[in-house]
Amino acid sequence: MNRVKQIGGSAALEGVMMKAPEAWALAVRLPSGEIHVERHQDRAFWTRYRWARLPLIRGVFALFDALRVSYLALARSAQLVEGEEEPISKPALYATMGLSAVVGVLLFIVLPAYVAGFAANAKSQPVVFNALAGAIKVTILVGYLLFLRRFPDTRRFFMYHGAEHKAIHAYEKGLPLTVANVRAQPRFHPRCGTTFIAFVILASILVYSFLPRADLLWWRLLGRVVFLPLVAGVAYELLRFSASHEDPVSRLLRGLGFRFQALTVDEPTDDMIEVAIKSTEAAVAEPPAMVA
Repeated sequence: MNRVKQIGGSAALEGVMMKAPEAWALAVRLPSGEIHVERHQDRAFWTRYRWARLPLIRGVFALFDALRVSYLALARSAQLVEGEEEPISKPALYATMGLSAVVGVLLFIVLPAYVAGFAANAKSQPVVFNALAGAIKVTILVGYLLFLRRFPDTRRFFMYHGAEHKAIHAYEKGLPLTVANVRAQPRFHPRCGTTFIAFVILASILVYSFLPRADLLWWRLLGRVVFLPLVAGVAYELLRFSASHEDPVSRLLRGLGFRFQALTVDEPTDDMIEVAIKSTEAAVAEPPAMVA
């Protein structure tokens, strides 16, 4: 099995999706107990264009790629578990992504900024104002995740999230992908999407503190949407930095991310690890050679 530098992934419904630079794979535990595995050729955007690898810019494209593939995998896993054969409608999929993005922006960007305005002056106290808005975002996010954890199906989803992390750790260390080797790995991973969300909150405090004309309510709210790609880009750079360096700042950032991951990553069972291994093997496998 050829090694690649990095892989990523996400939990799916009773399964795990793994994404390599050239393809993504999905493994799902079917109601029959069998593991269904499928692989999709899908080059990441940054592998096609050199300019898409530039700092700050790369974070925006990496985020879009990750969300797109995660939505595809989640929808496909639901089909497999429920035994449906109807193909996924891409317009419906992108409409769902768009609606989710709008709800997320309103709930985590606009609402905190609006509420924070009642307690701090955005023009004369920009850092205090944005720190308060960040605290409101954290409160909403943590409350939402704690609510989700009350449901058994969500807890299983978070356990598959743990299986995904452990499999990535084992793969990136060059270990044979056995249940024992994967089980021994940490359940937290420094490049996790949950950590990215935490860094988005941090980056928003920094970026939005320099937002001009903060005295105008309409621009204070709309400007946060306009500069959201920059926030995502800064957050992605923080993620890369904290994952690839060993210094006090990196360790502090990783520790913050791991605290958030504790809400979305649980210890998996061995059968979940088996699913994660199958997905990893399929994602990094070489495609069959073309016969002339």
